[in-house]
Amino acid sequence: LGALLAAIVVSVIVIMANNSHAGDPSAESAGIAEIKLLKPSEFENLINNDVFVINTHTPYIGEIEGTDLIIEDWENMASHSSQLPKDKNVPILVYCRRGRMSASAAQKLKEMGYNRIYDLEGGMNAWIESGRELADKNQ
Repeated sequence: LGALLAAIVVSVIVIMANNSHAGDPSAESAGIAEIKLLKPSEFENLINNDVFVINTHTPYIGEIEGTDLIIEDWENMASHSSQLPKDKNVPILVYCRRGRMSASAAQKLKEMGYNRIYDLEGGMNAWIESGRELADKNQ
């Protein structure tokens, strides 16, 4: 019983240590990159700030107003580095239709050294279900 209790205490300490930087702006500036999932309301609030917004859905079905870049070949994110912010601390918001493509793109951005990455949970589907609209720049 003593060994079990000790194992539980150690596990709790490890979990707390791993989560101690979550949401900490100083952790982001220290280079501890995290990908944070955002609800549509949180995503919308960030769009109104100084951020860079990327649509990674292919084929094009529309976009969230304020999108800076559409990357349809999200698997090759590094090939678009000249179009991405030079400052790795600029917050980057990514989204796609459901969240699968943007999750992969977010991971690639993290691997490229970006520190502040936000992914729209549920993608454009969640955006629309929350009563928000998409813009169609192809019209």
